Amino acid sequence: MAKADAWGAPGGTAFERREARSDGLAGNARLIAEPAYRRLLAAEPLLRRSIPALIIIFLVVIAALRFLSLMNERDDVERDAKAILSLAAGQLASSISVAANLGSTPGATQDLLEGISRQGAMGRSHVLAVTDSAFKIVAVTPQSTGWEGRSLDAIAQGGQPLFMFGDRAGVMEVRIGGLDWYAAVSLTNGRNGAAAALVPQDAVFDTWRKTVSLNVTLFVLTAGVLIVILYAYFGQAARALAADRIYLEAHQRIDMALVRGRCGLWDWDMVRGKMY
Repeated sequence: MAKADAWGAPGGTAFERREARSDGLAGNARLIAEPAYRRLLAAEPLLRRSIPALIIIFLVVIAALRFLSLMNERDDVERDAKAILSLAAGQLASSISVAANLGSTPGATQDLLEGISRQGAMGRSHVLAVTDSAFKIVAVTPQSTGWEGRSLDAIAQGGQPLFMFGDRAGVMEVRIGGLDWYAAVSLTNGRNGAAAALVPQDAVFDTWRKTVSLNVTLFVLTAGVLIVILYAYFGQAARALAADRIYLEAHQRIDMALVRGRCGLWDWDMVRGKMY
C-alpha cells in the first residue's frame, strides 16, 4: 500500500524510475561499485555450485595420491624385509658349513646365531634357526627357545617349497601359530642341515600401519576443516544476501518518504560553508 500511495502521489514517476533500478546497490555506492558488484552477483550461482565440487575433487585427488604413496611404501617395506631374511639365511647357512668343516661345538652355533642377528640389524621379532638334515631345530635365537627340538616344517605351515628347494624358493609366506610370517630357508652344502630366517608380518608392517593411521587422521582433519570453511562460506553468503535485501528495503522506504513528502535531503558542508 505504501508503494501504491507513493506512486499515486505527485512526483511518483521519480520513484518509479528509482524502483526500476533498485535491485542491487543504491545511493552513491552504485556509481563506484555497481559494475563489479553486478559481475559478482552474476558469478555467485556458479561459485555456489562449483565450490563444493572443487572441494570434493581436491579431497579425492589427495586421498588417491596418499593411497598410492602408502601402497608403494608398503611394497618397499616388504621388499626390504624379504631381502634381509634371504641374506641372513644364506649367510647363516654358509657360516654353518664353514663351522662344520672346522668341527665347532654346539655353543659356537648359538654364538653364530647371535652374531648374524646383530650384523643384520634384526629386531627382537626376527627368528634365526639352525636345523639338521630332517629339519629338526638344533639351535634358535633366544626369543624363540620354545622351538628348539621341534621340526621346522611342522611349525611353519605352507612352507614345503622352502624345505625342498631352499634358496631357490625365495622368501615365502607361512603360518605359524595362526599368524602370517615371512620365512627364508637356505640349505647347507650336502643338505645335511639348513638355516632359516623368519619374521612376523605384523612386526614388518608395524611402522607402516602407524604411518597409515597418521595419514588417515590428517586426511580426516583436512576434510573436516574444509567442510567447516564451506559451511562458513555459505552462511556468510546467505548473510550478505540478507544484508543487501535489508539495505534495499530501507533505501526504498526513504525514497517513498521523500516522494510522498515532496521534499529532499540537504547536505551542509560546514568547512566550505556550502549547502547541497
